[in-house]
Amino acid sequence: MGILKLYGACASTAGRYAVRVWPVAFSLVAYAIIIMVAGNLLAPLGAAGGFILGMILAACFASYIHLISQAVTGSRVSLAEFRKSFGPRFWDVISVLFAFWVIDFAVKNVVAPAAQGNATIVATLIALAMSIFFNPVPELLYQGQSRSFYLLADAAKFISKFGLEWLLPNVLFAVALLAPMGLLHGPPGRVVLTISSLLAPNNDGMGLYALFSRAPWFLQLPMLLFVHWLMIFRGLLFEGLSNGGARRHALRGKWGH
Repeated sequence: MGILKLYGACASTAGRYAVRVWPVAFSLVAYAIIIMVAGNLLAPLGAAGGFILGMILAACFASYIHLISQAVTGSRVSLAEFRKSFGPRFWDVISVLFAFWVIDFAVKNVVAPAAQGNATIVATLIALAMSIFFNPVPELLYQGQSRSFYLLADAAKFISKFGLEWLLPNVLFAVALLAPMGLLHGPPGRVVLTISSLLAPNNDGMGLYALFSRAPWFLQLPMLLFVHWLMIFRGLLFEGLSNGGARRHALRGKWGH
């Protein structure tokens, strides 16, 4: 089976599973409400409030990853499952976010000062590299065994093997989300950075949240359903590339054969 057939199989299966677990799509709305309410309540607390809000963001991200892990297996998801979803993967998510925080701290306090006048360019290139090599972090959180920096290393290894096969559909899907709002206009460099910011896994999904908040109301539901299908597709594609003779599926010289 060629890579195009693998894409087709994943897309079709993701469609069936997305319908089966359609309430998971609206969990994103619940997370947005939780974050907005918590942000307003915690704002007066300053740095302490920011820390607590960060933990709430991590809990919401962990909950969503848990629900998607169920969706990718074709399991139905109940309201009880949603209530229980915040805990099981919370510390896994925290371990990865801590690794991202260490990298960000090093870039801002070590790399950028050393780069002097080129600090902005260097920081931008590092952010672009992270959006590429760490893109499959969400899938590794529920399909992999490693955590923290080891998980980031596994993500980079996955991209080194299957970068083209993985990134091509993800970039196209990012373009599909950005295009209706006119966010692909401007210099090519800016467009690349806009796409990479949406693909970056180190922002707790806040890049996607910001995109939704900018979208007109009539686009928000279609975007929500598209993202729901996309996250299931990603999980199935990651599994397909990682398992079952993935190299036979992913040989670049045999696309479609």
